[in-house]
Amino acid sequence: MDLYGGLRLNEVKPPEHYWKIAKDYIIQKDKELQNDGKYYLDKQLAYNYIKFASLIKHTAGELAGKNFQFMEWQIKAIIDIFATKYKDGEFKGLRRYQTVLFFMAKKGGKSQLGALLTILYFFLDDEKAKECYSMASDLDQAKILHKAFTTMIKQTEELEEMVKTTIQPPRVSKYNGAFIDEYMAVSSTADSKDGLNVSMALVDEPHSYPNKALYQIITDGMAGRQQPLQIIMSTAGYNLQGFFYTQIYQYAKKIQNGTIKDDSFYSILFEPDEKDLEDDNFWKNEEIWKKSNPNYPISPTASYMKNKVLQAEQSEETKVSFLTKHLNVWCDKASVWIPHKVWTQNQSTIDIESLKGRLCYAGLDLATIWDLAAFVLIFPDDSQGFRRYDILCRFFVPKDNLLKRVQKDKVPYLDFLRDGLIIATDGNEIDYSYIEKQILQDCNDFNVKMIAYDRYNSNHLIQKLTEAECSEMIKFSQNMTWFNAPIREIELLAHQGRLNHQNNKVLNWHCSNVVLMKDSNDNMKFDKAKSIEKIDGVVALAMAMGVCLVDLKEKVEENIYEQRGLIDL
Repeated sequence: MDLYGGLRLNEVKPPEHYWKIAKDYIIQKDKELQNDGKYYLDKQLAYNYIKFASLIKHTAGELAGKNFQFMEWQIKAIIDIFATKYKDGEFKGLRRYQTVLFFMAKKGGKSQLGALLTILYFFLDDEKAKECYSMASDLDQAKILHKAFTTMIKQTEELEEMVKTTIQPPRVSKYNGAFIDEYMAVSSTADSKDGLNVSMALVDEPHSYPNKALYQIITDGMAGRQQPLQIIMSTAGYNLQGFFYTQIYQYAKKIQNGTIKDDSFYSILFEPDEKDLEDDNFWKNEEIWKKSNPNYPISPTASYMKNKVLQAEQSEETKVSFLTKHLNVWCDKASVWIPHKVWTQNQSTIDIESLKGRLCYAGLDLATIWDLAAFVLIFPDDSQGFRRYDILCRFFVPKDNLLKRVQKDKVPYLDFLRDGLIIATDGNEIDYSYIEKQILQDCNDFNVKMIAYDRYNSNHLIQKLTEAECSEMIKFSQNMTWFNAPIREIELLAHQGRLNHQNNKVLNWHCSNVVLMKDSNDNMKFDKAKSIEKIDGVVALAMAMGVCLVDLKEKVEENIYEQRGLIDL
């Protein structure tokens, strides 16, 4: 056999136990695909990839310098990803899978596996003028990926002789006939990375990316390739509003449960089952550790996990970190106001026509003229024998600084805009005429009995709304006297599943950012200074709830409004 990927693979003999796993799986997979009819397994290619992979060496820890120690699932994944091809049609002979997701807990060897898969593609794929990228949340992590990639190459003399390596910028290049193949490590700050012609991307821990910008550039850059490949490797995280959770992880879940069909998406999700999570002590169960950690007890070790459990028993914050990083369970931060799972229960689409003419109350939080403004309407509904609320949200931001806000706040405002969840007003300041027009329209469509507003920065708009006599305008002071009762009511209703906000992503984001301030009597208000990010929507919601409770004379425990009424402080 001639050189293949720079090596004489006919002379390579992988360890017998690896070879047996590979041969058995290749036979099994070949039969399965023959019955399928749409795809086939390129058996010789599969054998070549396994042979080549068996020569690559680890780069760190006790295994540094030793040939890669494969788990059975890794061998199968290599065969599936690189050797499954279209049998007929316009894609005949091309690779089936273009997107790969490995979702696994920390200490599972993701960096080593990612570097190995990148090397396999870089040396063995027949694409000309390859552009391969590994991307991470910051430059330091990107350098770790680059180091693993280059160290693996340096440990095989024949491969090292084929490449040229630079540290600044972190790049590896090699000649491929008349063409040049390149590998480069980049971070998730997307400055000056347009115009890429990406053939392969290793996407590392996207749950931690500040925004989707670079990921979008990388995926858009694949449009000119016939069979591009992106390999995504991640643990769970805290950002349940981020693009990885909402657009990649949830997409993979829908494919696995049959909700959608995408034959080009390959995923392995190592995580507890939904039923496992019903047990409050599931995180102490070694069988659950195995589900989230496919290389357990090699990495992580049993002693490591037991020590982590002991630490997790001492504080809620440490427990949340353990669940997220070592058991691959998506979690809210330990200090979250209302858990995401609670906040988003019992959501459904609201028929706007059914709300017309219905009694409702509203809250208006304007913030600054260059910031986000929120107008929230709540519609009490007693038709089911108990009080529940339908909620409509209006959010406004200046159009001209929207991209800067995406980069600064690390929030997907452009996605919110596309989905119709925010309104971008012309200019670099919020145009209050847009807000005025929206409020007047809502007052015309709905029976808006009261609008609570924050006096800050609202005088001119409130004067115009008052003159229009669209609703009763109520000054709402931003203190514990006014906020305590509605905050408690919102907490109670959320846990009862009686707040239907249509799973509004902006409101969900605001809810996840809330930090409360309490006094010695356990009265509370929102602490904007300490809240993680924007909370304007939740503030407007609480203001609307406050005037609603007073008007409907709800018997809420410690309702200061019932005791004293609204007082203009």
